Amino acid sequence: MQFLKDVAAYATPPIAATLALSASISPASAGSLLPGETFGTDGIYFLEDTTVTFNFDQTHGKYRSELKIFQVDGDTLNFEKLLFEEVKAYDDAPNQVLGEANGWVGSCGNTVLTCEASFTFLANVEYTLGLVSVPGGTVYSTTDLNPTNTQQAVFGSRGSIASFDGTLFPNPEDFTSIDPFADLPIELGFDDRGNGNDMDFQDMTLFAQARRSSAAVPEPSVTLGLLSVSVLVGLRLRRHRSV
Repeated sequence: MQFLKDVAAYATPPIAATLALSASISPASAGSLLPGETFGTDGIYFLEDTTVTFNFDQTHGKYRSELKIFQVDGDTLNFEKLLFEEVKAYDDAPNQVLGEANGWVGSCGNTVLTCEASFTFLANVEYTLGLVSVPGGTVYSTTDLNPTNTQQAVFGSRGSIASFDGTLFPNPEDFTSIDPFADLPIELGFDDRGNGNDMDFQDMTLFAQARRSSAAVPEPSVTLGLLSVSVLVGLRLRRHRSV
């Protein structure tokens, strides 16, 4: 940081102090889950306000579905936000090839029109995702909220998305939680209990990525750019006084 030392030598004391502080700042990072936080089948819970951006992938099924966020208050679920909504149950032909991997497929721009949504999860508040299907009912990403405590969501996978519709996903118990602060968006998959609860976990699939609200701090390069303007002002003032 010799550059900062050289600049600070010509700067006014307040600016020099600010430059020294800026030199010690490391670039803002996405972070990771903290101890006590959860993003999975045990619920969604953060210790700091956290914004998660969700991107719709596709749906597979005869039901018309919506994905919603609910706040969990004991035994009470309070609706918070609608993330994605199917305007019809599945795409029109020729996108439909029944019985194959894209059977009953619903895609972005055809069945779901708005394919990106963000939500800020407040600190110390529990949430869950709910897939509401008509006429199938509602399943939740939190296992304990489902009848008989069945797992209806996978975190870190899109289930049997590459297989024929209705193909059993063999190991959902290995996908019960994930760190949403990863460098790349993480995968999520839901099973809507349709087709005899076939557990394929691709009835709605999506991607998600989280960032801390506190991470919205200017990068050091931005800070230094602003400070350089202040340094130039300080230098001009010095020259003016010396004349």
